[in-house]
Amino acid sequence: MAGKITNSLFTNIHFKISILILIIFFITTWHINVKVKKEMVERTNVMIEDIGVSNIHIATNMLDNYGERLSFLKATLSGAGTRNLLYETILKMKESDSSINDIYIEPLNSLHKSNEDIQHEVFVKNKRYYLKFSLRIDSKSQLSMLVDLMGFHQKFSETDTKQVNAYITITKSGVYLYHPEEKKIGTGINKEDINNEKKALLLNTHIIEKVNSDYLDMPVYRYYYPMDMNGEKWVFTANIPNLDLFESIQKTGNDFLMISLLATFAFLAVFSLGILRWRKEFIRRREIEQQNLSLQLRDEQYKQTVVAAELERLKSGLNPHFLFNSLSSLKVLVSKDSDLAKDFAITLSNLYRYLLKQENQNVVALKEELEFTRNYISLQKIRFANKIVTEISLADSLMNYKVPPISLQLLVENCIKHTKISDNEPLRINIFEENGLLVVTNNYNPRESEIKHSGMGIENLIKRYSFLTQTNCHFGVVNGYYIAKIPLLLIS
Repeated sequence: MAGKITNSLFTNIHFKISILILIIFFITTWHINVKVKKEMVERTNVMIEDIGVSNIHIATNMLDNYGERLSFLKATLSGAGTRNLLYETILKMKESDSSINDIYIEPLNSLHKSNEDIQHEVFVKNKRYYLKFSLRIDSKSQLSMLVDLMGFHQKFSETDTKQVNAYITITKSGVYLYHPEEKKIGTGINKEDINNEKKALLLNTHIIEKVNSDYLDMPVYRYYYPMDMNGEKWVFTANIPNLDLFESIQKTGNDFLMISLLATFAFLAVFSLGILRWRKEFIRRREIEQQNLSLQLRDEQYKQTVVAAELERLKSGLNPHFLFNSLSSLKVLVSKDSDLAKDFAITLSNLYRYLLKQENQNVVALKEELEFTRNYISLQKIRFANKIVTEISLADSLMNYKVPPISLQLLVENCIKHTKISDNEPLRINIFEENGLLVVTNNYNPRESEIKHSGMGIENLIKRYSFLTQTNCHFGVVNGYYIAKIPLLLIS
């Protein structure tokens, strides 16, 4: 009889539909994960290319400027009809630019093809590297400018480029003509860069590779850009720090996929267990009360496990909705304001790096928690278009005090979550210390259609403090302000 019941369950149309829905759910989750990864790769490459081209153009414009000066000198000579004015102009030009070693007239080089071509030549003199720019004057002579690459390095480093997203290098035939580390000028590049440059030159287009920068001592995206310099191939590179944003999102996607897979197996396991219990109850009707008691006990244990898991989730990090909202905001910013999008991505990366760093820690320094909260507030200000005003008044002497991780951020998050925010009624948050307590206040302006929240965040925070100190937390509304106070701890 029990066997017939079990067999009928497995052949039931509802059981088959449930299995089909689970399979569709898993496949859809996998497809979304793959799509998100692909889109992140494309967006990362576009961002790297934009930053790389912008930085490389700064260097090429500086090099072109030397050629423009030669053209100006040639025009001066042609217009004046004498070389006296030319020599005076050369002297002033050398005095105004320390990277120019010499400017002189010499016999024409046979490589000149026209009167307008600026020729480039790299050579070593007295163990120093020089870049020579030449411009044809007439059929017998040319005007040459000798640029000291060390001087060029100094000039480039002093230029206000306002580009802090990358550093560049310039190489020719595997030798550095420019590198932000001065001692590398004139030295050879490493084997990995040699192979990548050969690849870029062979394809005659830019490529992007993820490498480790010995200059920054961290992973970077290296943008290789080959350029023809009068018949010679130079390679410009822009090195953009890898902030692990893509890796973080990829890990989140993989975790979500794993959760979906575990949920599928959990459903099957629970379903199978239910069938076995049903069969056992059918055979052993006399033991039904004992089995019900066992089920109630297991249900209570399950609820306790869920509560513990929720408390641990609140302790360990921001909820997934914040991540998805942040990514949606980032997507909008990328198309509207790329600079702001870059800052947004860096701040978001710092938030999740902090969460990983503080994992399994009961307390952290106030300095670290405050920096984490500042990053969170900056993201919220972007979201609410600066309708949030914050004032933080904490002395440096308080920075070594301890608080539970994510505690200050939770209080600020509650201010934002429960307060009506508009242009006429901005949210004003004050953070200060009072009698050994960290105090967070905001103007009490509750939302008109306030959604009832579980209050698990505050309850969890109170329970965490109960294991750390006898001092109580305080929460309440006083004189039109919502005030939250948590103890500052002196734990070594």
